Amino acid sequence: MDQKRKNKRKRLLRLAALGTCLGLLGAGISGCGVGNGAKRQELRLQAIEQMDSGDYSGAISVLDEALDLGKGSVGAFEIDILQYRAEAEFRAEDYAAAAHTYDVLLQVDEERPEYIRLRCISSIRSGDVDAALEDFQNLYSQTGEEDPEAMGQLAADVGMALESAGRTQEALEIYSQAQADGLANSIIYNRIGLCRMAEEAYIQAEAAFAAGLECPDKTAEADLMFNRAVALEYQGEYQQALAAFEEYTARFGQDDKAQHEIDFLRTR
Repeated sequence: MDQKRKNKRKRLLRLAALGTCLGLLGAGISGCGVGNGAKRQELRLQAIEQMDSGDYSGAISVLDEALDLGKGSVGAFEIDILQYRAEAEFRAEDYAAAAHTYDVLLQVDEERPEYIRLRCISSIRSGDVDAALEDFQNLYSQTGEEDPEAMGQLAADVGMALESAGRTQEALEIYSQAQADGLANSIIYNRIGLCRMAEEAYIQAEAAFAAGLECPDKTAEADLMFNRAVALEYQGEYQQALAAFEEYTARFGQDDKAQHEIDFLRTR
């Protein structure tokens, strides 16, 4: 077992001990001691400095040491340390570990939507699509209308993860629901259009790309303009496609792909 896996195993064992202590506290048993407060605060500040400098692995080790000094106690300080550690794990791209830490936070703190959202994102990054989908559906039912921008972005992220896993129809269901609820952003409309293109439903694809260009956010504007031109070309609407590609190059500058299409369309 390499050192990275050993360290991860140690972190999981610490979380298990913390969970055991939580159970004892819930049963009214206070057998978990409190560590040296000053030392733990010192370690917390050290870890924050390490995170600021990009030493995420070092920060995780120091945060673990701070947890160890608590001897399994569960309180505001431990929750704060777990929050920092989840962030450090995410930044270190150990997404599975981050998802697990957010799972622990949901147990020892409360069912905060922010923890669910961050666990969902961590699961997406780690490739655990089913866990991400479950969190997304849970969160969507709770906060979809309260935070439309965040939920729209999360819908796009989960949908693209599903697409990457070959689950295009499930992705389309998420995109369509977001669209119906007024949460769809430019990225979602672009993904809908690309899914329709894959189905050779070019009229529907072009309509999705056009709708995306009407979105207030312009994150996917370049992709939407280019893809709409492609959809028009596939429909045989060559003059409209040419005009669309020329509008794209006027807006974003020439590139080889767009110029190739323009050269071709001028011969039609």
